[in-house]
Parts: sequence; C-alpha cells; structure tokens
Amino acid sequence: MCRSTWRKRDIGSALVAIILAGVLPLAAEAAPAGHVAKTYNNAPFDYTMTPLSESDAYRVVRLTYPSPVVTPVEANNTIPADYYLPKGIKPGDAKRPAVICLHILNGNFELENMICSALASRGVPAVMFKLPYYGERSLPGGRRALLNNAELFLGSLPQGVEDTRRTVDLLASRPEVDPERIGVVGISMGAMLATGSASIDKRLARVALILGGGDLPYVIDHSPEAHELKEFIAALPADKKAAFERKIAEIDPLAHAPGLRDRAVQGKVLMFNGTDDDVIPKPCAEKLAAALGMSDRVVWLEGLGHYTAMAALPQIMQTTVDFFAEDLPPGVKPAAPPAAGASPVQVVSTILAQLNALLSIEPKPGKCHYADLEVAATLKGGQKIDAALRYVRGAGDRFSLRLNLKEPLGVNVSLGYGTDPWLASGTKVVFKGGAEPADKATAPARPFAGVDPKNLVKLRVVAGALAGASLAPSLLDSVATFAEEKTDEGRAVRITFKGKLHGSALLTLKLDGKTPRRLTFDVDGTKGAVTFVGWQTDTVAPDALFAPPPDAPVTEVDRADVYRIFSSLFNFLMEMVQ
Repeated sequence: MCRSTWRKRDIGSALVAIILAGVLPLAAEAAPAGHVAKTYNNAPFDYTMTPLSESDAYRVVRLTYPSPVVTPVEANNTIPADYYLPKGIKPGDAKRPAVICLHILNGNFELENMICSALASRGVPAVMFKLPYYGERSLPGGRRALLNNAELFLGSLPQGVEDTRRTVDLLASRPEVDPERIGVVGISMGAMLATGSASIDKRLARVALILGGGDLPYVIDHSPEAHELKEFIAALPADKKAAFERKIAEIDPLAHAPGLRDRAVQGKVLMFNGTDDDVIPKPCAEKLAAALGMSDRVVWLEGLGHYTAMAALPQIMQTTVDFFAEDLPPGVKPAAPPAAGASPVQVVSTILAQLNALLSIEPKPGKCHYADLEVAATLKGGQKIDAALRYVRGAGDRFSLRLNLKEPLGVNVSLGYGTDPWLASGTKVVFKGGAEPADKATAPARPFAGVDPKNLVKLRVVAGALAGASLAPSLLDSVATFAEEKTDEGRAVRITFKGKLHGSALLTLKLDGKTPRRLTFDVDGTKGAVTFVGWQTDTVAPDALFAPPPDAPVTEVDRADVYRIFSSLFNFLMEMVQ
C-alpha cells in the first residue's frame, strides 16, 4: 500500500538480455514461442521470448504471456516480464531454483531489477513481471489513474496474485528451473502480494518479504501514505463501506499467514522491516511475524523507516541472494566479476564502491581511506568555486578533514582526531581538546555523539545507494551511458547522463586504468573539474595524517566543546546538502 523507498533515486533499472537456457546466441528477433501445458488452473498457454541484451554474468529476455484474469482493458491482459538467466547453464545441467520479484507501488522497477541482477549473478534465474495496470499494462492516465481509483486498485491486487501463479507455471516449465524450488520476493506492496500468493500456491517454496506487514486497517488508519484511501473509505455509504472493508480483509496478509506458516517455521520465509517505518508501522510487521511464527527471526533495520531503508540496501541484497542461493545445486559458483576497469561502467562502479567505503566503512587498524581533491567550477548563475578538500578516515575515531575554500568565502579550516580532538584555522592556531573530564557521565562519549540521528540516516541512505550501485553495476546504464575514450592522459570514460540530469562528464584515469585522475563536467549549466590529487582505500595510515598543522600554536580547550563543534559542523553540512 505504499510508495517506493527508492522512488526518487536514479539508481536505475537495467534491461539486460537473456536467451533460451543461456546457450543460444543473442538474436534481434523474438525467440520461438514456448508452451506451458501444466498450469494451476488447467488452462494451458503460450508465451513469447524476445532477447534484449546481456551483461557479463547473465542474459535477460522479455517474456510475454496471457494473464489468467481478463479485464476490459486489453493492454492489461498480457503480462510483460524480464527474465534474468545466468550464463553458463548447459543442457543436462542440474536444475536450479528460480525467483519471482514483485515490485513496489511506485512501479519504477529499479530495486526489483537490481535484485534480479544480483540473483542471476549468483547463478539463480529470476523474473520480474509488471503487475496489473503498470508499465505496458497501464490505463490511459498511467499509474496515477490507478492510484486515484481506490476500488480499481484494490481489485487489481487479486489479479496480481493470479498473475504470480501464472508466472510460477511458466518457470516450472522451463528446462533450467527446478519446479520444487521456485521462490518469491516482494517489496512493500509486492510483499503483501507475495504473502497472498505463497499462501495460496504451495509451489512457492521460499518467500522473502521486504518492508511488508499485516493488519491493513491499521496501516490505512495510521500511514501517511494511505490518507487518500482512508478518506475514500470514510466517504462511502454504509453498505459500500462494509463491502470495501471486507475486500480489504480478504487481501490482508494476516488473513493469508496461516497458509504460509509451515514454511516460515521451517526457515523458508525471510522478513526485513524498519524499526522506524511509519508507512508499514512496526506493530504491523510484528503482527505478521507473530502470525507466521517467526517473531524472533525478523531482520530489523534499526533506526530506518520506509524511505530510509535504502541505507540497508547492501544488507538486504546480500541476505536475500544468500537465502535463495541455498537451493542451488552443489558446485554452482557465482559468476567471476570482471577485472577492475574491464568496462567503462565497471570503472565507475568501482569508484562508487570506494566512495561508499570513504563514507561508511571503517578501515582496519593501521589502515585508512584517503581522498585529496581540488575543485574548480562555475555554477549556473556565474558564481565560481575554487576549493581544496582532504579527507582521511582511520580506524575507530581517527579522522581528519581539511577544507580550503578560496572562493567564494576564503575559508581555510581543518579538524580531526588523532590522539586528541582538534580544530584549526589555517596554520594560525589550533584548538586542542584537553583530557577527558572526570565526570564522564555528562561528557560526550564519542567525537560525533551530538549529531542529529536524522542526519546520520541521510548519510546511511547515500552510502546504501552507492553500495547498491556497486553491487549491480549494469543498473547504472539507466542513469547514464558509459563509453570508452582515449585522451592524451590515457584511458577515460565519457559519462552522458539520462533522465533529470542533462549533460556529460569525462572521467580520466591514472596509469593503472582504475584510479581516478580528473573528472571534468558540464551538467545543467554547471561546468568544472575535480582533480584527484590522492584517492586510496585501505592504505597505510601514518599518525601524521590525523595530526593538526605542525607549526601552529596550540590552545587547549574543553574536550566536550570540541566534540560539540564537530557535531554542529556535521549537522550544518548535512542540512546544506539536503
């Protein structure tokens, strides 16, 4: 019943192509139609397969097949699906598990394609189909026309369950798929449909529910995302209101939990939920978990809500893939990743992974992440920026940050924590935190103890998005095109943006072909360049990197005051980039 956690993110979905059983060459035309004789409703059907493109680890093919539900909207009666098939499957190989991915209310399909990509890269075939009235199945007014018609929307959900069962039929007929090991993963609205589908169709052996829950009346009454539906129900005449509420009760995951409980007790159901989710409130997740008999096995995303769960994307992705990969035949190994820098998109993905490490991954003792940048840019309005930034992250509390903003403010400041916390204005004076106060109960325990938790979540969300993009680099193709270029300095990648951003950037690399040298850009009227003076992760960490300017006079101040300034600066910067 909710919009996507990632609805505003341009991580992007990749349409990458597959071919029959992974052994035929890529072709430009649709593959011959397939036939499914054994179905849940004794209604055989045909399907078509159209190759799209391919990645290093898998191919994807567009499947089209009839919905078992016939509606007045002709376009809604055909199911379009993208089937991700791992490379290397040969005739006669052991059959593999397969997974159906059910999408979110927003219908951008980014996360679902990302999950399919990760599953196929691990060796598990995966399919994402578009639910009733989404994508090619839409009403003339698109998704908004569906969401503005509460009665039609609720009526589309049972069709989504039937379409899921039809997709199980198709997968079970495929030569590479083990019909006894077909699973389903659903996110948000998709989690609700996954619960209902798996309850009714016992062929769904494993189920992953991401940001789902039960007790829909409670969700509608308490969720800010459901206020329009709540108002619609309140305005109905008494008889229609009662009928509408009965329909809600019929699709409530709590009503379907008994049919799924046996698999949950066996460890075949996985749940992820945010502790601070106000769209699917925690009590709703707890009720569903209790009904499934798995209250002690929910993966709680601490401090995260429905729209900040992006911060936990790497954890969600890895755990979900591992969960379904348990059913792989012995000997099936994940596809070997391409060598760093093997393709333009892989170069960018590697750098995004390094940026994620700078922001969110603590180095091992004796190591550090290091970035030394020079920025020169002219904003759309003509304002110039001339700055130098050096950031070092060490183990524990050790860090240093130096910012020389020559234009427009003429500010030269630095701060850090080596053996003690410190602040400096250029090389003029250093304010060093004194000894720990005797009354430690009232003193901040860590340098950034006073940071607003909401700002920490923002940082986690950014890091999660970066990590997600690095996990499935081919998905970056929907954000931009990446092309190899040769320059006088060596290898370079031309990045041409799609969607909301307009313009391009040129990323030149150092001699190793994978470390950034310079990024020049012209995007939405802002032009400039970032020079990477230094850029390393997990490198050596000499103490001098975390020390204040050596020649400046030192003034000792209250350590707690320095900690408070650290936190205030962090909060200020996060608000600036909101």
